[in-house]
Amino acid sequence: MDAIIAKLIEQLNSAVFVLLAILFFAFWAIYQLGVIIKTFRDFKDKNKDIDTHIGGIKDSLATIKATTDLLYQAHLSTVRRQSPIALTQKGEEIAIALRMTEKIANHWSEIKAEMQKRSPMNPYDIQTVAMDVARNCFDTLFSDTEKSEIKLYAYRSGMDLLEIYPIIGIIVRDKVLKEMNTATDAVDAHAPEA
Repeated sequence: MDAIIAKLIEQLNSAVFVLLAILFFAFWAIYQLGVIIKTFRDFKDKNKDIDTHIGGIKDSLATIKATTDLLYQAHLSTVRRQSPIALTQKGEEIAIALRMTEKIANHWSEIKAEMQKRSPMNPYDIQTVAMDVARNCFDTLFSDTEKSEIKLYAYRSGMDLLEIYPIIGIIVRDKVLKEMNTATDAVDAHAPEA
């Protein structure tokens, strides 16, 4: 048998050897391509898993945010907890001291446009959107002078700005409801069941 293999090797010329080398390289390249494709498919499957987990994390964060908002509103000194929410005596004093109604009136067209952009459907939605808009309008609509005045007041009275935002929200809500000829009591008629 060794003699037969030796005779075959002797008869192989360089062209056949090159052909065998090319075939070997082609099989190796196909194998490597298969490994790359498998790795890509595994990555794609892992990416789908990651997307699923990210969706779960987003849902968890939304729940945490809702809980935090409830806890935050439960401990405010400027807002009464009954529904519909209203300003406390302290909240009314702060609103007067900061001329909050005047500040809101100065930016009313922008605030109203932001409210309309979110399309609240009923008084409860208006209240919810007004609270969100209040947080945003402080940063985006109020002038530097207005912001500085509010921050200085908060600093001097040992308050957090988070207690001032709801004052803005309640004033905005009341102004929108007044323009719609709707009483603030109508908020409860549309509040979701607990």
